[in-house]
Amino acid sequence: MAGTVDLDQTRREIRHTFVLWDIDASEFEIIWEEERSGTRVTRRPGVTVRYMRNGQQWQQIACYAFPTRAKNLRQCFLLLERLRIAEQQGVQYQGLTFTKDIATASTVATGASRKEEILDAYDTLGVGPDDPVELIKKVYSNKSQYYHPDKQGGDQEKFKRLTKAYELILKSRGET
Repeated sequence: MAGTVDLDQTRREIRHTFVLWDIDASEFEIIWEEERSGTRVTRRPGVTVRYMRNGQQWQQIACYAFPTRAKNLRQCFLLLERLRIAEQQGVQYQGLTFTKDIATASTVATGASRKEEILDAYDTLGVGPDDPVELIKKVYSNKSQYYHPDKQGGDQEKFKRLTKAYELILKSRGET
């Protein structure tokens, strides 16, 4: 893969691909690979894109092969786009997953990493920075009901991650 990859452009293209698939924002998420030790979070370049097809079960595509987050996300997008095109030709895939060992990378907390953290929060929620607050609240409400630990099939860890992302987005927009 030659040249640089625009992470924001890839995020927009993934959202657009899901719109073409009739998958709304509450049915997909971009999960960045992290390592947590105590209060310290180390970001890694790997990424998983999870999505729900036809309201049935979550499917995921993951890429950890490249040294940057942008290139890994781009590979996920390219595969999603190829899957969408294949489905137009009548080819169906179920439970498609691809993973490799996670590549390691270290980051330093900077203004750029703060922006990246906020963009990651948008990815987790499945919305974009240009989306109105009303849509963000609606998507959070739908996803939080799905993941709530008190609900059957709920997931406490995912619920916490979703809530943290939602709160970060609202705080960054001055909506606390």
